[in-house]
Amino acid sequence: MSLRATSHAVQRMSQRGFKLSDLELISLIGTEVDDGFLLREDVARETARAWRKLADDAERLAGARIVQAGGAIITAYHANPRTQRRLLSDKPDKFGRKGGRQ
Repeated sequence: MSLRATSHAVQRMSQRGFKLSDLELISLIGTEVDDGFLLREDVARETARAWRKLADDAERLAGARIVQAGGAIITAYHANPRTQRRLLSDKPDKFGRKGGRQ
């Protein structure tokens, strides 16, 4: 969801320590109420826990490779650095960077 803030909202957000990205997060994971969203404390806690686990899993799986063919997974393994370089040469990553890390 793309939010557009009025000049009044921008002024109040500044006074209250909110960034536009805060409001986008609240609208993403918050509970929809009559005239907007409310981010419940229990939901905020559970979301933070889940994202920490996701971050931990991403770090643990760095270098992992899945081989697929015809929509079926053939195998999965941890690729060594040489294999990673070969596979990544001139391929953009999810952030648009070429050749993997930069």
